[in-house]
Amino acid sequence: MSEHPCKLYLSAPEGQPIDVLSLMLKDALAANNVAAVLYSNNDKASHEHASTLMQCALDHEAAFIVADDISFAREIGADGVHISGDIETYKKARKELGEDRIIGLTTPVNRHDSMCFGEIGTNYILFDPDIPNSNSSSEPQSLASLINWWSELFEVPCVARACVDVNKNR
Repeated sequence: MSEHPCKLYLSAPEGQPIDVLSLMLKDALAANNVAAVLYSNNDKASHEHASTLMQCALDHEAAFIVADDISFAREIGADGVHISGDIETYKKARKELGEDRIIGLTTPVNRHDSMCFGEIGTNYILFDPDIPNSNSSSEPQSLASLINWWSELFEVPCVARACVDVNKNR
């Protein structure tokens, strides 16, 4: 079994004003053992907005990861990028960001796809139960059993996606 402790991987909610989001992020980072913060630039926020949140993450020794925007991650100096794409997108990201940046990939909840993604050099994989299983020959698996299997056999860290509504938990 993995000797590394579990840590949280926070996903910053979209559409929040910067002051509200900064406060929420500071509270979450201060209260928990957080490895990384995933930031989505779907709102096409300013570099200043993203930089404010990135500094908050860095102040708490958490990596700041940009979702699906390789250029934006490079421009703001993020710790890395999370790709919801495929192996070709991963290769593009690695070429653009280099070996010193974090690159994570989303995978459906099945062994085959996760092993393929884990073998290409990604820094972590994210199991997402909302992605349809692309491997029709594999049996559906529970997220918990897949994480247990993965952590027993592989060194590449994994993230299990579970959505929590922060407004319901404040």
